[in-house]
Amino acid sequence: MAIMTINTSGPICSVAIISENQVIHYEESTSHNQHSESLFKLIHTLFDKSQNSYSTISDIGVVVGPGSFTGIRVGIAAAQGIHIASNITLHGISNLEMQAYLIAQTNKNENILSVVEVSNNKFYYQTFNHQLIPTSKIQLLDKNLKCNTHKHYTQSITAPDFNAKTAALILAYKLQNNLPTLSTSPIYFNTI
Repeated sequence: MAIMTINTSGPICSVAIISENQVIHYEESTSHNQHSESLFKLIHTLFDKSQNSYSTISDIGVVVGPGSFTGIRVGIAAAQGIHIASNITLHGISNLEMQAYLIAQTNKNENILSVVEVSNNKFYYQTFNHQLIPTSKIQLLDKNLKCNTHKHYTQSITAPDFNAKTAALILAYKLQNNLPTLSTSPIYFNTI
C-alpha cells in the first residue's frame, strides 16, 4: 500500500505518493491562491502517473500548519473527505516537523530546534528529540530564546522543501517506526 500527502499550507499546492519501496511521485501547482481549484486535479494526475487510486492508498497525511487559514482549511477538508469516502487512515503533519525531519537527515542523534516564519517577521518554533518526537509545544519565538541546548538548527528558516514530498517522507518514517502522528486539527499562525 502507498501513502498520499497533501500540502496546501503555503503558496504552493502539492501532493505526493510514496510507495512501500520508497518511490515518490510528486505534483505541484504554483498558481497563487488556487489550492481549492488545483488540488483534486493534482491528485488525479498523480494517480495516473503513479498507477495508484484511492484503493491503493493506506494512509493520507495533510499538512496542518502553522500557516494561513484558507490554505490549511482546503487541505484538511479534502483529506477528511477522502478519509470519510475511502476509509483511509488520516494523519496530520506540521511544517515544524518537516523542517525537523530535514535537519535530522544530516544531524543524527541530536535534539532539534525547528523555526519557521509564518508571516512578516513572525516566527514559531518547536523542539524535537532525535527520533523527531516533539519535546515542546509550538510557540511564538521569543528573541531571548536560548539555543545552546539544541546543538543543530537551521539558518534556512523559510525552506522551499516544505512540500508534500517531505511530508510523505516524514509520515513514512513515523509509520515505519511506530511513532505518534498529529491529529488533523489545524494550526493557524494567528491562534497559537
